[in-house]
Amino acid sequence: MDSKNNPIKHRYIQVNPAQIGEALLSFRGLQINANDAANCIVTNNKSTVFTMPLTVLAQSPGFQELWSDGSAVLIKSDEGKAELTVAQTSHHLMLSFQCADLPLAESVKEVYSTAYQFAHQQGFEHLIRVWNYIDQINRIEQGTERYQAFCVARHQVLEDLQQLETPNPAATAIGGHYGHNSFVFLFSHQPGQVVENKRQVSAWQYPRQYAPKQPRFSRAMQYGDLLLCSGTASVVGHETIHLDDLSAQFDECMVNIQALLDESDVDTPINEGVYRFYLRDQKLMDQVLAKLQALKINDFVLLEGDVCRENLLIECEAVFQSARKTVKLN
Repeated sequence: MDSKNNPIKHRYIQVNPAQIGEALLSFRGLQINANDAANCIVTNNKSTVFTMPLTVLAQSPGFQELWSDGSAVLIKSDEGKAELTVAQTSHHLMLSFQCADLPLAESVKEVYSTAYQFAHQQGFEHLIRVWNYIDQINRIEQGTERYQAFCVARHQVLEDLQQLETPNPAATAIGGHYGHNSFVFLFSHQPGQVVENKRQVSAWQYPRQYAPKQPRFSRAMQYGDLLLCSGTASVVGHETIHLDDLSAQFDECMVNIQALLDESDVDTPINEGVYRFYLRDQKLMDQVLAKLQALKINDFVLLEGDVCRENLLIECEAVFQSARKTVKLN
């Protein structure tokens, strides 16, 4: 409430390619030499910059991805088992964790438990978006793929915290090669609306062939005038299609992105999103760039990263915003 006992109107997130005041969160990738791989969080008095542990292969001119609700940002950090950075406004909470040394399952349990408990203590009840960057995501350890181990550990935390019945956030899980795991959570006072793709089985209903416990994410989350699309790949039903064909897998990604736009209330052309593409084999980069040029996608970054299924060559995520360049905060 304000000084006149009027309800304070919630401010939703904007995602813009240009600085719009204090940024709650912005993202960057590693340059080719990856010298800054160990320094994944950079803060100043106006924003928190999260460095994804993935090499930038290409990006559109002047590309930036700045998340802001237009209000002042308070930034602080805490060094525990997992290094935690907090960026908070009156309306949103961002938590970033860096875990270099712990076993993966232990890292996931520590990070997810801390994130939910900290957010709820601060009054942020709704998880809107998560990014999971898992080192060597497809490697087999003790008979289990690391992505599957991640799914099991995450599911256990959600079960322990009685979160399995709450709406699943939009999320991405991608593999890196620089020796540490990174996680970013975006919480809000206000809920988003889950958007599912009718062409695909919901992730939490996957058959157990993909992991002993199903992934817990929504295909997309509509939040205010934003559509936050999760990691999206060449999957129809629950199966990977177009094996070993990058061009066809890319096209199927775009069909799935369009399906999410069609299911949402965000009226934006598909080429006007802010995109991240994750490419398993950098030698295929030129094919992707040709596709982007043909579709006239102007805001993108292409990163080298391993997709959670080894038979997927590429994955993308995207943010769409109605009238993104002219929207006004309330």
